Amino acid sequence: MWKNTGMIALSSLLLLSGCLPGLEPDDEGVDIDQEDDEEEVDVEVSPEIPSLDNYYRSILQDGQFIHGVTRGFNTDVVYNRMDLERMEVGMQEIASEEFNQNDYFFREGQFINRNELNSWLMRQKEGSEEEDGNPEGLNPPLGNGESFEVQESSQPRVLSNILEHNYVFENEEGNLQVGGLVIGLSMNSVYYFREQNSDGTYGPWLNEAINEQTSLKEGKNIANEVLERLRNEERAEGALSNVPIMFAIFREAPRDSTVPGEFIATAVAPPEEGIGNWQSLNESHYLFPSNNADEEQREDSEAFNQFRNDVNQFFENYVGVVGEGYYQNDELRNLSIDIPLTFYSKTEIIALTQHVTDRLEQRFPDELEIEVKISSTGGEEALVVKEPGEDPFIHVY
Repeated sequence: MWKNTGMIALSSLLLLSGCLPGLEPDDEGVDIDQEDDEEEVDVEVSPEIPSLDNYYRSILQDGQFIHGVTRGFNTDVVYNRMDLERMEVGMQEIASEEFNQNDYFFREGQFINRNELNSWLMRQKEGSEEEDGNPEGLNPPLGNGESFEVQESSQPRVLSNILEHNYVFENEEGNLQVGGLVIGLSMNSVYYFREQNSDGTYGPWLNEAINEQTSLKEGKNIANEVLERLRNEERAEGALSNVPIMFAIFREAPRDSTVPGEFIATAVAPPEEGIGNWQSLNESHYLFPSNNADEEQREDSEAFNQFRNDVNQFFENYVGVVGEGYYQNDELRNLSIDIPLTFYSKTEIIALTQHVTDRLEQRFPDELEIEVKISSTGGEEALVVKEPGEDPFIHVY
């Protein structure tokens, strides 16, 4: 479980440096957030708040959260909100392997701007920007062929989105310095496209599947190119050469999926070095109940079905119980369950919550992390949380 430190307040600048906690800081940092030399900017770290998981604490400026420079852009390019949420949280989980949560704080990306990101995600096209070209595009140029469909499908856009996270630490002078970056590369598993007609209307959606091997190969190539661009001397005066940059390749789920996609690989480029060895990641999500879960995770699927039957025996009418299981290396690590109700009384909610808690302990292993949300048309009614090796936590709203 991640750990956090206590509240600290700091004032002055955010400095960029290649130094890590415990090492002698570099005196030649780069100012990245001071807006006016005459105006002092208060920078602080958000207070620690007890939660089910301890996340990185965020950097505040004048009491406000520092939004990324591409804020709002990600929701425009990622179709499935579940994919974006999994990517955002998963990148922090991956970051914790390199940037200890006792020493580092989180800040949304500040180095890749919105216009730049837009051009990177577009297809590569010969010619200058004035000539309607896009030499910075990280997606392949259109393929050959006479029809729109053949041109698009023969060279599908492999890259969907790039997400940047910054990790900051307090140096010996009491200033905050950027100690590293995590770059998430969100890859399409299915490329969706449609043709615009001359009258401005659009034709039907078409799609082209992209296999995981292609996602991995193209993701690695893109990571090398992004690293070179980030460490260009013109960006932050070349200071990003002095910090480690992690890359995480995420593969989005198809649009009709009821579960998010998954990370497939990660690697680190140490200061002033290229990307090291890539580490394969094996994670997946399953919906319960589903045919896919029945076929590929039979034992867990049977346990969930027994739990669902236990809940339905509590009511006269059928209740839809739905779960989502998160797997690492083919092992179930986390199970989220939703129990929606139509008619209820407060005493019924209390009794159901007690019943659910008892069934959880009987049907699922003690080392599994479980969260159950009981809701109605009026909103959340109860929450049951079971942490590995601990007694369940129960809250009735």
